[in-house]
Amino acid sequence: MLKNRRRALSLLERGRGSLDWIVVLTTAALIVIGLIAIANATMDPYAVGEEEGLFGVLSRLTSDSFYWQLLWVGIGLVAIVLILLFDYRVYGELAPYIYGVALLLLVLVLFQSAGRGNVRAWFSWLDGNRSFQPSELCKVAMILTLARHVSRHEGPIRTLKDFLPVLLHFALPFGLVVAQGDYGTALVFAAIFAGILFVSGLSWKIIVGLVLTGGTACVAIYPFLSDFRKQRILTFLNPALDESGSGYQVRYSKIAIGSGQATGKGLFQEGAISQLDFVPEKHTDFIFSVTAESVGFIGCALIIALYFLLIVRLFLLSYKVQDRFGALIIAGVASMLLFHIFENIGMTIGVMPVTGIPLPFLSYGGSSMLANMAAIGLVLNVVKRQQRAVL
Repeated sequence: MLKNRRRALSLLERGRGSLDWIVVLTTAALIVIGLIAIANATMDPYAVGEEEGLFGVLSRLTSDSFYWQLLWVGIGLVAIVLILLFDYRVYGELAPYIYGVALLLLVLVLFQSAGRGNVRAWFSWLDGNRSFQPSELCKVAMILTLARHVSRHEGPIRTLKDFLPVLLHFALPFGLVVAQGDYGTALVFAAIFAGILFVSGLSWKIIVGLVLTGGTACVAIYPFLSDFRKQRILTFLNPALDESGSGYQVRYSKIAIGSGQATGKGLFQEGAISQLDFVPEKHTDFIFSVTAESVGFIGCALIIALYFLLIVRLFLLSYKVQDRFGALIIAGVASMLLFHIFENIGMTIGVMPVTGIPLPFLSYGGSSMLANMAAIGLVLNVVKRQQRAVL
């Protein structure tokens, strides 16, 4: 035990590098944009305050979502600071315990009352007014444990014997999230799994086998889906099939985005389509629609450019980092964020099915914000300890 303590102290003192400021600044910019977007989406479109300027805008915020999101940003900053205290390899050693706790939470949440769409994915608190989604933090836990197990192989995983233990570490949380009824989050787990294995140099034979197995599973599971989810899939394939029902969200989402035109209608303006509640889940799943209506094509292009810069930088860092474990952590984080961004923006414009996963750093949600900021903290930790390798 004494030896382990000395090793931990040694790892604590090893971090002498600086942070990657491209990751820091792009993440900070997206968080600020997200806070503004939530305030814009939740303001009362009819209220007329006596005050003007910033205080006038704040007086029109009838929902406390903005203030809760601000609180979670603060908690996320504390999490980043705590993560940076120790070398990331410490978290690799603790990965089995972190993973075990995450699985336990995923099991316990199955005993909660079913929410909308018969989904059991949240622990409710404050008399049901607030909730916590353990699967969000489990994403970070799975990144750690997969990176740990894959990095133990000096070269690419080429045999089924070496691949099966890694598959098991993915299959357990994936299966529990599917059992919750949260298929969108389950797809995020699949994206993390695929991203880490692809960067690790997985054998092409195994990759082809996984693609075929995944495709077959998607077809096979369709008859067992609820009528609601079947209708969503059919509406995605044919948007005109049920525009007033399952296609309602996407229809008005596209109308809101299109009405923003080049420069948008402006932030905190009265009478916007999205602010009049034509777009459901306007501050969570469909935050991009509300923002697009307000800032237009130019503003959306800036937001997407920031996401593009962040993702490209993460994959570049993953390529440059010499430590295999650290490189796979960054690849897992990049894969997670990339899938969230592509799926969320895609579903708001009708090119991807509606799955209900948030847009990183923009959508309202404490669990998501904490998980994303913790993931960025791990990336900064790896870069800080691998400074010479990434300069």
